[in-house]
Amino acid sequence: MLVLTLGITAYLIHKVYAEASQIHLTTSQLRSPYSMLAVLLGVTGYLIYTATWYLYLSNVADVSYRRVLLANLSGTYLSFSLNAAIGTLIKVKFIGAKYFQVLATSLLEVSTEFLTGFTFIFITTRDPKALLVVAFFLLVFLADDKVYAAIMVIVRKLGRGDGVFKEFYDGWHCGKANPRRVALAMALGTTLVLVNAGILISVAKVFGVTIPLATAVAAILYSEFLGSALGTPGGVGGNELGVIMAIGNSGIDVVIAFFFKFINQYAFALVGAVAFYHFVSKEVEGKGINE
Repeated sequence: MLVLTLGITAYLIHKVYAEASQIHLTTSQLRSPYSMLAVLLGVTGYLIYTATWYLYLSNVADVSYRRVLLANLSGTYLSFSLNAAIGTLIKVKFIGAKYFQVLATSLLEVSTEFLTGFTFIFITTRDPKALLVVAFFLLVFLADDKVYAAIMVIVRKLGRGDGVFKEFYDGWHCGKANPRRVALAMALGTTLVLVNAGILISVAKVFGVTIPLATAVAAILYSEFLGSALGTPGGVGGNELGVIMAIGNSGIDVVIAFFFKFINQYAFALVGAVAFYHFVSKEVEGKGINE
């Protein structure tokens, strides 16, 4: 799988240079202050992302932040090299909770990013479409019991899946049961959106391109949505498309999109290989995954 991950990464680099051959990346660009800032923000963003998920997850599982970070890195690695479903299964195994409860808390983290991100877009642009998105996520956060009851009626009429949906709802509802943690998660979610936007802006600056903050926020939200919706390993392709949709479609924008996602996500798949094999080695040695 590590070879597959490296192979996918190499292919993406080849594709970027094939589609944007007019761009010449120099050593000075890679060592520029903007490059260093992007990398620093990338590490910071991943830690904040994990912390936001941890705030929700810790309400349904007795687990440490360190363990969540290692499980998250392992899941990122397998999601990138195989697919998101296997990545989630591995995270569930290493965390030691029920699958759909873990999935629900993970979606709580993603929903937090969308809620805070589109709130920022609406405040800065007054875009009514952003307000509709905010209203939707507020509904599922504040009236989840009513949404659950309405969906459960449909599920029961279909005669299947009610146990799975109940487990998912239990994870969602319990994950946000602590108001203080939800408030902190919202604050971290806002910070995460701005940090990720900062990565994109910094990467663009490396190539002499200026991206407005509101556009950068929209780009990362589109990227996350398409990366998840298309279902490719690690969201490859969809992630870049989301960024390009927001900032343009020229050769330089393809390069910016790729390097943004590499710093923001793909690099952590390589780091995650180390975390994954750490867990596996503990299992082989008979020490258990709690070690």
